[in-house]
Amino acid sequence: MRTYKAQYFLLLFFCLFISVTLSSAQEKIRINFENKASIKDWEFIDEAPKNLGDAGPSAWEIKKGPLDGNSLFQGSNIWGSKADTCLMGTFAIYKAEKFKDFTIEMDVFAADNDGMGITWAYESTKRHYRVIMINDGWPEVPVDKIKGPFMKIQKRVSDDEPWYELIKAEKGVTYKEQAPLHWKFEVKGGEFKLTREDKKIIEGADKEYEEGYIGIQLYAQQGHFDNIVIENTWAVDPRKKVSTTWAQIKNDRD
Repeated sequence: MRTYKAQYFLLLFFCLFISVTLSSAQEKIRINFENKASIKDWEFIDEAPKNLGDAGPSAWEIKKGPLDGNSLFQGSNIWGSKADTCLMGTFAIYKAEKFKDFTIEMDVFAADNDGMGITWAYESTKRHYRVIMINDGWPEVPVDKIKGPFMKIQKRVSDDEPWYELIKAEKGVTYKEQAPLHWKFEVKGGEFKLTREDKKIIEGADKEYEEGYIGIQLYAQQGHFDNIVIENTWAVDPRKKVSTTWAQIKNDRD
């Protein structure tokens, strides 16, 4: 009887250890666009025409470029708003699953000096967050009074002016044009951090943050995106796994 109890509790300890380990396991999604079928997991969405100065449409496709073989490319000059006071245009959204805490990295190539960045917690053009950067001095009279060049973290608040709520801005920060770039973006517990290949960083937070889709946003920019790696860092509550494991062990004992 004593031996049985020892084996029982040893099995319980092992199962609890495995449950907690699995709960914090991280999964990685790798997208390099060499297989053109990978585009099926993406949805391409343009801002509402009423918000745009150049209504486009956008021109997303997979093609060979200056990065590593095939890449996701956007070739039109779609931009907005009509008065050029807010950087809006087109989105490429990865729709295979939603994320809460995550890390995403990607290689980027910008054709010119206009706006580009990452969007997350995306539910629609009216509900998402973004980090966006621009080298150009436009717009001259932005809704938040911050003129380019800049990097900004913003939260979409409406489908009309002012469109976005400013979370954080870094003024005078430029990126290299016509050269390979690399972005690493992290979200954890409502805290956001973008790190670039040039060591430039922007950070912000929002206590109202909720999960959603992630993707890319462009404003009057033609760009390539490749070698995307998404890591889900949202841990499953280990108590749920422990409860399930305990019930299974009891059943096995009976």
